[in-house]
Amino acid sequence: MAKHVLSFDLDEEPLSIIAIHSDEEDYRLVYWLNQILGVQLRREAEDLEFANHIYAPWYVFENELEFARFVLLPNKTEKDSAAQEIDLFSGGLKQVYYVLPEFKKADYLLKIEGVSDTDFAEMLNKLKTLPEIVMAYALNSQQIKSRTNLIF
Repeated sequence: MAKHVLSFDLDEEPLSIIAIHSDEEDYRLVYWLNQILGVQLRREAEDLEFANHIYAPWYVFENELEFARFVLLPNKTEKDSAAQEIDLFSGGLKQVYYVLPEFKKADYLLKIEGVSDTDFAEMLNKLKTLPEIVMAYALNSQQIKSRTNLIF
């Protein structure tokens, strides 16, 4: 009997990621993104789980008519590490996790699937006009070393 193996190379799959620098809380940023992009990002019921039981809120919108998907998530997530004994020196320890550690300065990541390059460029230009966003730029998929963190 012949054995069939499906292979999926992550390097061939194009990624459309926008790095967003903003001091806004995630729910406020989602409001502004929904307004300017004409999407309906909604928080998922269960948080996204990363390594070592670190959880992050994430917002998803799926446009079934155009087969497009938008996902917003924070790049940096912190978890208070529970110290067994509380004393002067053990309090306040935090475990920090970055979805894309090579872009530590980005506050949020907007992953967009199923849109054309012209629509992507138009969305990026719209994001740059928001006063709540300090900076927004497209990430080059060749620069992203930790691509597996974006599979969800």
